[in-house]
Amino acid sequence: MSNPFVIHVGDIASGASETINTTGPSPVRWGAQMLAVEENTPVSVTATINNLGEAFMVNAEVDGEATGTCARCLQPLNPEFTVRVNEVFGANPDFIEGDEAEEGEEPNLVEDNAIDISQLVIDEAGLNTPFSPTCETYGTACQESTPEPDGISEDVEAEDTPDPRWAGLEKFKLQEDEQ
Repeated sequence: MSNPFVIHVGDIASGASETINTTGPSPVRWGAQMLAVEENTPVSVTATINNLGEAFMVNAEVDGEATGTCARCLQPLNPEFTVRVNEVFGANPDFIEGDEAEEGEEPNLVEDNAIDISQLVIDEAGLNTPFSPTCETYGTACQESTPEPDGISEDVEAEDTPDPRWAGLEKFKLQEDEQ
């Protein structure tokens, strides 16, 4: 079983560009707490690799089915999730010099004629996955029994039901009435 996030680039000639498609189980979980593509979920990667001589420019799109829960109605969510990665991988550690090289930051490198985009996918998904996904975000409606923001459903008359946020104060009212 091969890792679809490891892309072999050794056969791409200097100055050439090649599109590579890979599929397989995701080697890592990527996304946010309430919505993510889980490890071992089938994913597909479409990557355009440009050999720049001393480096490789990678433009990749990674697709997989995410699983999660709507933050509003707690209904399961299973949207198709896509992240895009654009990065340069150097053939050696010295390929970035001058002002662009940041202190203590390790450049992405080609290792064994392959590049690994796993960490880039995790980072990009973490930045672009909603922390509180809702059904509406993915084009569906929440369940009908979804509570309103105040905790009271639409079908219950608000006048007959106390606001649940104040329910803990009722014991003080009972003590006052007894005195």
